[in-house]
Amino acid sequence: MQQCILLSHVFIRDGEKDKIDKVEFALKHWRKYNPNAHIVVTGHGIRPDIGKYCDHIIWPTEIIQKDINVGHPHLVSLGIEYIQQKGFEYVLKSRCDTVHNIKNIVIFAHEQLQDKKMIVTQSTSLEQQVLGDLFLFSSVSLMKKIFNVDNWYPTKTGLTSLANNFLAQCDQPIWKDACLQNLKLIDICKLKWIDFRSNWGTLKNHKDDIMNASLESPHKYYWGVKENWHVWNDRDECIIKLPHVVTEEEWYNPARA
Repeated sequence: MQQCILLSHVFIRDGEKDKIDKVEFALKHWRKYNPNAHIVVTGHGIRPDIGKYCDHIIWPTEIIQKDINVGHPHLVSLGIEYIQQKGFEYVLKSRCDTVHNIKNIVIFAHEQLQDKKMIVTQSTSLEQQVLGDLFLFSSVSLMKKIFNVDNWYPTKTGLTSLANNFLAQCDQPIWKDACLQNLKLIDICKLKWIDFRSNWGTLKNHKDDIMNASLESPHKYYWGVKENWHVWNDRDECIIKLPHVVTEEEWYNPARA
């Protein structure tokens, strides 16, 4: 199948060399693990040297302040528009300062999607109308609709805007029903999602291990662990999480959520 990846959610100001290093190494990893994917990167501010690792870059030099901390809807929308024009049917979206230790992750995600509309992960909730906006996999047409900038503001977080836009695309009027009927939730630990944003001080010394998938105790560096949003042990069990955030165990056994 055609493979398309959209990486986003990073802005770099003058003097933020660590951010440049994170993105450049992340893109090197994305390309190694996804050699046949069409990789699109969106960001703003100082542009890292990533041209040899991706197929298209949308990176204005001016910081788009209204995108920050609310899901980067403008830049994501620009990326999706380009991807749609290129004729891709599906797109996998993640952050460009993180990696997933899964080879050909688009194929993996497509196999997992089955009869659902979209794959999501933490921090998504069944009791609160919030939808994790960082890692997603769906058809390009659905992704374009749920990142509709016209319906995004006012907002304090992209999690609620994305949730509202997604619910509008569902037949079910109740949030929990719409989630269980249309979404496939996969735990972060199964996505092997390593976060450079919060762990670069340690991980920059283990680049070879990350590249070779031989990093010791990778669960310590998964997205959200540093903040105690969702913490996993070495058996892929969630041992700490925010109360409203759901795991696979709760998602597929709603009585426990």
